Amino acid sequence: MTGLIRRTKILYTQFRQLHRSTDGSSVLSFNVTTERKAFLDVLPEVINSVVTGPKLSDLPELRSWINKLLTYMLGGGKLGRGLMISIRYKMFEDPENFSEETQHSARILGWCAEMMQANFLIMDDIADNATIRRGKPCWHLQPHVGLSGINDALILYQSMLEVMDLYFGKTAIYPDLLRYFNESVYRATIGEHLDLRTSYNKDKNNLDIFNMDLINAIAINKSGFYSFKMPIFVPLLLVKNGKQKATEELSNICNEFGKLMQCQDDYMDAYGPETVTGKTGRDIQEGKCTWVAATALQHCNEAQRAVFKEYYGSKDPEHVKRIKQLYDELHLPQLYEQCERTMYDGLVQKIKALPHERDRVFLLELLNMTYKRVN
Repeated sequence: MTGLIRRTKILYTQFRQLHRSTDGSSVLSFNVTTERKAFLDVLPEVINSVVTGPKLSDLPELRSWINKLLTYMLGGGKLGRGLMISIRYKMFEDPENFSEETQHSARILGWCAEMMQANFLIMDDIADNATIRRGKPCWHLQPHVGLSGINDALILYQSMLEVMDLYFGKTAIYPDLLRYFNESVYRATIGEHLDLRTSYNKDKNNLDIFNMDLINAIAINKSGFYSFKMPIFVPLLLVKNGKQKATEELSNICNEFGKLMQCQDDYMDAYGPETVTGKTGRDIQEGKCTWVAATALQHCNEAQRAVFKEYYGSKDPEHVKRIKQLYDELHLPQLYEQCERTMYDGLVQKIKALPHERDRVFLLELLNMTYKRVN
């Protein structure tokens, strides 16, 4: 990878033990390793609440299948979105208002976010003909699954709604919870549509749409909302007077995080080893409109553009190899490093302009741990 050095400082695996506000009071005082364990301890309760629910009481085979589905799809990931909800509640609630009961609620909502993510992963893997996810075979490649995995993805989504109804259906925050989760799903499906329908092949000859406006639209919808806005805004519903902090400025920063994350994902699809990313890269074969492809086209001369048009979007391993060679010729790793740094600097400026110190502390830590991520 042309010597590009990447740190493995990933959010949710290591966190600074203590931050202090300007007046010396604690802003954050807990260890994410401990919180991750507490979060994982809640998973059996979440799965049990689904499989023992009244809708499945007379369907033992389905209960067994859903248990297998949830266990397989909710295990092995980074748990980023779920832990963000749990961590953010504990960080933002004032000590006099904090309760372990509400912390437990935050963990339940975190697993709802992980079920949403798992639903997307199944759909995405089927659409992309992927084989590996999180270092193990994709769900649709499991025995007796195949295209019925589409229905399993819907079961995951409905399981998420079932958990939300069981735990929060009679609470005042329920309508807002549904709004945030539904907005995330809608936006993600918009982003996925743009991702799938703008792919290139020689018959389409549609390279003219490979531009940064489209890349940003895909990123904001596909990543900005459900990877950042939802897990950052949802825990504020649990915090006393937290809705006052759900500002437009904060929403815009979530979109910028989405752009950064999508750029990183696009780059890792082309350059990240499967042993690190936990999945097979398919963007070149599928002809996806990605940051890597659009940036390459910006720097191609006429001959290089002809190579791109000839081989991009082909599943032939030699064609894929030629596109990766073209990326190296265009110095894509160096261009990526520059772009990632520019995005990082821009986010730092926006975050520092936020009025709430806890937002600044949390988001700068999130940014520092997202920057240079490798999976």
